[in-house]
Amino acid sequence: MKTVTTRIPEDDEELLAELEQEMAADRSEVLRRLIRDGLTDWRKEKALDQLREHKVTLRRAAEIADVTYVEMLSLAAEEGIDTGYTTDELERDLGRI
Repeated sequence: MKTVTTRIPEDDEELLAELEQEMAADRSEVLRRLIRDGLTDWRKEKALDQLREHKVTLRRAAEIADVTYVEMLSLAAEEGIDTGYTTDELERDLGRI
């Protein structure tokens, strides 16, 4: 595991202290969780943006976002991105299997 050092505004430090208490975790654990959540969200947004711009396929977007094909299809539907394949069609196809 790598060590990273950074400076943060005092307001953020106060919020981190609150989170430490809420999560019953130390500062390092809180920051690791926040970074992981942020990276997860960033990967999903990147994949959705590329899908929206027709730069990648649905399957490739799922790989970028590190989610399943079905999850990516649902995320795309929530964002109103036309993938040419609806969740209803997927459910129908899965029912046939």
